[in-house]
Amino acid sequence: MPIWLIPALAAGLALYLLGRWWRQRRRLAGRLSAPLSAPERERLRQGIPQADWLDGAQRERWFAQVQRFRHSKRWLACGGHALDEEQRLLIAGLACLLRLQPEAELQPLFPAVREILVYPDAFLVPPLREPLADDGLELVDDEPDERIGEQGPGQVVLSWADVAAALAGDPVNVVIHEFAHALDEENPAGEGAPPMPPELAAEWAEVMGAEYARLQRHRRPPVLDKYGAQSPGEFFGVVSEAYFQQPAALHRHHPALHALLARYYSLQAPSPT
Repeated sequence: MPIWLIPALAAGLALYLLGRWWRQRRRLAGRLSAPLSAPERERLRQGIPQADWLDGAQRERWFAQVQRFRHSKRWLACGGHALDEEQRLLIAGLACLLRLQPEAELQPLFPAVREILVYPDAFLVPPLREPLADDGLELVDDEPDERIGEQGPGQVVLSWADVAAALAGDPVNVVIHEFAHALDEENPAGEGAPPMPPELAAEWAEVMGAEYARLQRHRRPPVLDKYGAQSPGEFFGVVSEAYFQQPAALHRHHPALHALLARYYSLQAPSPT
């Protein structure tokens, strides 16, 4: 090949790639601007119990956020799972309950998450290697760890069986838990303290700090999963699950937490009867 052809071929390749990128961007913009269909809206209302909490403006924001989420993230089926559009819709619907604050549709939507991996059931992760500080040796757990959800760099991993259980009323909501972690990651300055309005920060530190210490002391807490006592980040995930899955019980046993999360999420759970 004559050497003088190389710059021309490079320029042609660059133009081709730029054109392909532009076409992909236009297709994505078209999908994002298209509203959810009437059947999709009805499936969200019927499939997600917390849809009954929303007023008209919140419901429209929710539908718009779900559409953004569904088409701006990469979805991967793992472990032989058959991931379909309804599952993507319902996962997006649960995740976007966390981002219904006023003008949330104008802000990045879970920017720390680029892709969602979905397994049919609980999945195994490799054993952890924990260095021992005193002599440099490593403690290795021989057995893989079974999990129903995980949030890591750029991704959230979910067990569909456990997503479905949460939709049916199980107190564990893996989508809420893992996407609470994703919110938390948006503020690297403080674990368990996602980005929030300045006027909420002092109350957040006071209430969350006191309730976290209380959970660490409590052997058998009536509402909050003891798993939340591991760290402030896990505590935020656990209390978010409780707010969305057991709001009446959370209000009864932890009224300050209930009120704080209602303010943070701008979403009022039904009053206990």
